[in-house]
Amino acid sequence: MATVLLEDQLKDIWSHVHSDSKQAMRNASALIKQLDPLTDKLLIAKTQVTLAYCYGHEGDNAEALDLVNRSTQIIKDAQDIEWHVNANRVTGFVYASLGDLKQASDAFEEGLVLMKEHKMPIDPYYLNNLGFIYYELGEYEQAYHQILGAMEVAREQQHDIVPLLLSNLADLQLLFGNIEEAEGFNNEAFHLLKKQPHQKASLAQCYSIYGLIARERKEWSKSLEYLQKTLELNQEMNSKYSQAATLLDIGMLYSVQNDYEAALDYLIQALELSDSIQATLLQRDILEKMAETFKQTGDFEEAYYHLKRFNEVNEQIRTKEVQDQISRLMTEMKVEQMQKDAEIENLKLKRLSEQAKVRAEVLEESYQDLITISEIGRRIIANQENAEVLYTVHKDLNKLMEAHIFGLCIYNKSKQEVEYRAFVEQGHLVTLSNKSIHDPKSLSVHCIRENKEVHIVKGVAMQDYTPRETGIESRNPQSLHFFPLVMNEDVIGAITIQSYQSNAFSERQIEMLRILALYVSIAMSNVIKSEQLREQTKKLEEMTKKDSLTNLYNLRHMKSLLKDAMETFHKTHTPFSIIVIDLDHFKEINDSYGHSCGDHVLQEVSRHFLEFARQEDVVARWGGEEFLILLPNTPLEEARVIGEALRELVEDLSILYQHMTVEVTATLGVATYSSRDWHVDELIERADKALYIGKEAGRNQVVVYGSE
Repeated sequence: MATVLLEDQLKDIWSHVHSDSKQAMRNASALIKQLDPLTDKLLIAKTQVTLAYCYGHEGDNAEALDLVNRSTQIIKDAQDIEWHVNANRVTGFVYASLGDLKQASDAFEEGLVLMKEHKMPIDPYYLNNLGFIYYELGEYEQAYHQILGAMEVAREQQHDIVPLLLSNLADLQLLFGNIEEAEGFNNEAFHLLKKQPHQKASLAQCYSIYGLIARERKEWSKSLEYLQKTLELNQEMNSKYSQAATLLDIGMLYSVQNDYEAALDYLIQALELSDSIQATLLQRDILEKMAETFKQTGDFEEAYYHLKRFNEVNEQIRTKEVQDQISRLMTEMKVEQMQKDAEIENLKLKRLSEQAKVRAEVLEESYQDLITISEIGRRIIANQENAEVLYTVHKDLNKLMEAHIFGLCIYNKSKQEVEYRAFVEQGHLVTLSNKSIHDPKSLSVHCIRENKEVHIVKGVAMQDYTPRETGIESRNPQSLHFFPLVMNEDVIGAITIQSYQSNAFSERQIEMLRILALYVSIAMSNVIKSEQLREQTKKLEEMTKKDSLTNLYNLRHMKSLLKDAMETFHKTHTPFSIIVIDLDHFKEINDSYGHSCGDHVLQEVSRHFLEFARQEDVVARWGGEEFLILLPNTPLEEARVIGEALRELVEDLSILYQHMTVEVTATLGVATYSSRDWHVDELIERADKALYIGKEAGRNQVVVYGSE
């Protein structure tokens, strides 16, 4: 078949990659079979680039990268600029799919340079996509530069992408804090869109940016008006994701005005929509805002529920991120394996010299080492919270190299300390104390602080290496290697591998350790995030148990503790008692001095109750001016004595409020749980009866209700 016809056929296949990648793949595969490997090398290379694009669309990234890598050099040698650019486009697309945005941007940039050098027509969508990659990388200035370039090209070509680009520029200017410039770009986009009413998505984005501009200016009603128009357009297009995102923006608008009820109405709608389409990133943002808003309203139970859901969704996202990172690593390893396999096969076929055989063996050994490192890394990620797993890393490493010491430390930013999570020497798991991030004598601290690898290959080169108090026979390592653990450009810790021998590790082994550091970075990033979320959840959970005024436990949590005490009693017959306390004539304090004074009295009494209570006692605000104290392992007579001491404590208080002294007394009812009781409600009822008797008898006294 004539070369011209084959070229036309290939161009047709290329044009259908986006619309029907499976059919394009079949056609490209069929075309390759028609070509002669000896005479049609360039055409085969072009077809392989097309096939690589198809593989990328189908998610087979390793095969795609292998094909495009094998083809690019042939295309470069032939100086076919158009297909060189296409090869870069495919490479950038695959790396973007893998989430490796840096390599994606490098590939797109190289293609862009080629287009400019050879004065090829530039597709504004190409530049816009490159701008989006920089935006995702957080390189906003570079994103702005690329979209501005796309804007110039699109204007020359009178392209209908101009309004979208203007809107994107407005979005970035808003991000930079340049509100006037953002409004200028958005006004121009809006004006053009009046002539292109079919571009509803771009118009919705324009209204959204107007809404955000008005919010920045604190023009609340105008912001709401624009965001409502955005919502209407998204509803017309049935774009549920955009609807949910706009509802979130409206909810946040009400939130900054402290109108939490209205904010929650919109946030609930946003969450329902995002749940229906499983938009996890959006779910996470909405749940976080809802937890924060419920906390502002004082509804800690709902805040706790939504924070728990936020944690769950965040775990899903982080798991996906880990899977994506592993996918990238494994794809690169698979591509490397394909290349090495091909090279090994060539070496085996040629058998030109003994050196070739040796090289083949080294390549095969290197690949096997990669597999071992990968297995170690995956095990670390799968068992990231288990210190024993980190201990086994030491044993696994010794299959690849003689590593006498393995250490792992985490940087705690809030404490400005380096915490040692695992340190293994000569097979022993050792505990090390934390170090300040400013410690000048620690190599691991230096590695983290400077975000640089540290390599000492012959003896302790500096005096800043501090021997460890391990209880192990003292031997200073001669080869010390420290690798920073980096996640999203943040240094989160370091690992160290050391040997008692000089020059113990080869360059290939050092590269293996760098790959291991990537896996450990993923695992430790997850550990740190999990610990932070657990701490946040723990604080919020504790808040759901507390009374907001007095910081004592609330009624609901105390009932739960009483139930636990009852169940313990029926198992062990350990006695427990309760004291119900009611402040006398408290209404008169509110009426005479105001509710602020009453609140102050409750807070002061509560503080003294907490100071008085034994370590095992539990104090709760039972409601209003009434308190309840749970006395574990306390029989009736001992509870009475404690009650009398509490009564005297309250009577002796002189509470200062606005230069006034407020005095108060209390009546107390005491009861002990009995073997005849079936529920704690019976115990509470007896204590209440005793309290009532004390009130009737004149107040300021302790009354004990006999339980037997």
